[in-house]
Amino acid sequence: MILAQKGYRVRVFDLPEADAAIADEHENIQVVTGNLIRSSDVESACQGIDWAVHLAAIMPPLSETNRELAETVNVAGTRVLLNVLPDDVPLVFASSVATYGPAQKKIVKLDHPQQPVELYGADKLRNEKDILADGRPCVILRISGISVPALLEIPRPWFFTLNQKMEYVHLADVALAVTACVDNPEILGRTLLIAGGGDWRMTGEDYSRAVCAAFDMPFRMATYRDKVAWSGWYHTDRSQQLLQYQRHTFAAYIDELKALYRAATGG
Repeated sequence: MILAQKGYRVRVFDLPEADAAIADEHENIQVVTGNLIRSSDVESACQGIDWAVHLAAIMPPLSETNRELAETVNVAGTRVLLNVLPDDVPLVFASSVATYGPAQKKIVKLDHPQQPVELYGADKLRNEKDILADGRPCVILRISGISVPALLEIPRPWFFTLNQKMEYVHLADVALAVTACVDNPEILGRTLLIAGGGDWRMTGEDYSRAVCAAFDMPFRMATYRDKVAWSGWYHTDRSQQLLQYQRHTFAAYIDELKALYRAATGG
């Protein structure tokens, strides 16, 4: 929607069963259906485009429990896209900080060792290597955990331990970061870390307490992972300088959750 509002003609490629209502929201949006692992579908969707944004992925926990599906979509699907996308079309790829595994430093920078401990992170690392080997113009965005302002059931357990450092990012800010890459030659050839910034740096307990309070839920009911999978604090100065996407504070996110809860409960 952001790109359409800026005047770009946007083509969305998704599964036939996906909700295509977004095409009704703006005349510049076209929805094309198909399957990422079917070359003919992807090739048709790529005809005449100037930039490609690759967001499709099977994410945790499904990526960890259904490996056949995850490898088909995450790995094979990305390779299909690379094979059929015209060589001169730049690619914006949504990777993940999960490629790093547990943070080994207080602040994770781009050169932090990539040692994923979950299969999803391993898939994203394979994607990065495939894209770089392909040699096309691209930007790789290693995105942290995403906080979605919606009335959702709190995960049991949370995706983090009680005491680990974590720095999520607002969903709207991720959208800003991704769309700021399109038609932006300055970012080509770069890998960038995408996270919320200093206001979002906290521990798992800090995050959980705030979300539980927003939903009027006792903190003692929350449960956590036993081992750190990934997540930490991230050095995002460069990505913020280039993309100007960090616009939502953590406090504002919690206010959004509170408003959703009040609306749902009549409070």
